[in-house]
Amino acid sequence: MPVARELPLIVLVGRPNVGKSTLFNRMVGRRLAIVDELPGVTRDLVTAEAEWDGLRYMLCDTGGIGRESQDPLQDLVAERAWTVVEDADTVIFVTDVHAGISEGEMELRRTLLKLGKPVILAVNKVENDKLEAQAAEFYKLGFAQTVFISALSGRAVNELLDVVNSHIDLTAYPLADATVDDEQEVAAEADSPSPNDIRLIVLGKQNVGKSSLVNALLAEDKVMVSELPGTTRDAISGSFTWEGRNFELTDTAGLKKLSRMESVEYYSFTRADFAAKTGEVCLLVLDAERGMEDMDKRVARRIEEHGRGVAIVVNKWDLMDDSPAAREAYSGYVRRNLAKMNWAPIVFTSAVVPFGLEELLRAVVAAHENFHRTVDPAALRQVIDEETTIFPPPVVKNRVLELHGVKQTRTRPPTFVFEVNDLALLRTAYRNFLQNTLRKYFELDGTHIRLFFNQVEKRRSRGGK
Repeated sequence: MPVARELPLIVLVGRPNVGKSTLFNRMVGRRLAIVDELPGVTRDLVTAEAEWDGLRYMLCDTGGIGRESQDPLQDLVAERAWTVVEDADTVIFVTDVHAGISEGEMELRRTLLKLGKPVILAVNKVENDKLEAQAAEFYKLGFAQTVFISALSGRAVNELLDVVNSHIDLTAYPLADATVDDEQEVAAEADSPSPNDIRLIVLGKQNVGKSSLVNALLAEDKVMVSELPGTTRDAISGSFTWEGRNFELTDTAGLKKLSRMESVEYYSFTRADFAAKTGEVCLLVLDAERGMEDMDKRVARRIEEHGRGVAIVVNKWDLMDDSPAAREAYSGYVRRNLAKMNWAPIVFTSAVVPFGLEELLRAVVAAHENFHRTVDPAALRQVIDEETTIFPPPVVKNRVLELHGVKQTRTRPPTFVFEVNDLALLRTAYRNFLQNTLRKYFELDGTHIRLFFNQVEKRRSRGGK
């Protein structure tokens, strides 16, 4: 995590299943971290801005650490957690009143004290006065600022937030004062060129190298990488700038069949699906060695349903023969399997070496521009009139489909509405012809487009009855 920050960093730490993610969601005011009774759900660092009583800060949720963890990636989880703790301004040490003080928490206490950072002890799951009396044993840990809370119900969380605010140093972080900065922030947002901001979503099946690709693009080790499938569970975001463009990049959990998902994996799926729906350009990441599998096609269909911009990324290409002939053959293989995305650019990358990243970003920028594309109305009508005259619709039961007009109604993705005489005469083949015509004459590569058809009465000629 970068050292230079505009806002103070508050980090939640604790052993697995003490309610850190529930507290994180409560403090930021929305469900960002996945919450489940299964220990070790959180692995990556989930970070978001939080605000309380006029002060704001960055809040980071970490994976459960300590000897109680049964996560096969516990060493990686702990390493990442300690890295961000060392950069924190304040640490919230979360414990569970029902579990009491464990030996692992005693070790965690000693390590936190050695770091010399402000520590707030939050004894969680204290739902009533009886449990508050039971929670008194946690004073043994020796932290002067100890708060008994219930992250689930919100009990005493306001008190915890007040303690957090008491640690915020406005001289070091003047932008933490939200009341002073509100007008400046609104003005900055009004002046900022939003077309330069690209929301980029990374999607794919498990273990195709999405997290490695994200880390390579961010130029930092933000997302945990492991050979174990399903390492990423939350949707992890980061931002970077390239050639004057601001990218908001989100890594998502690897997708698998719904019927094979456990509860945590289902939450991961819904986060990934929501990210795809709200993003602008999706990277469909494929594993060069494994080739196209059914799950790749399922992911492609999810992107198609949301109508986003798309770049197809053939990752781990460093393991293949990198020759023009090999690339051409592999591109043909991908096109045959993803025929409905024959308009999407294919980029060959390696997140490890790395290479292909600049080519990928150029493809993303082009897809983003076309995702926002507005077609000239006069040119649109002329193209459709000429092409449908040369290639008229087929005759269906002695009747002919008539096109009375066409217009673009929106962007993101570009959407076109055709007026026809009878919807029953419209055939899929001719619909595809119209779509291909739009792509042939207008810059629409790298983005889905939408076609809608309205049935209207035949227009009368001037002077007619």
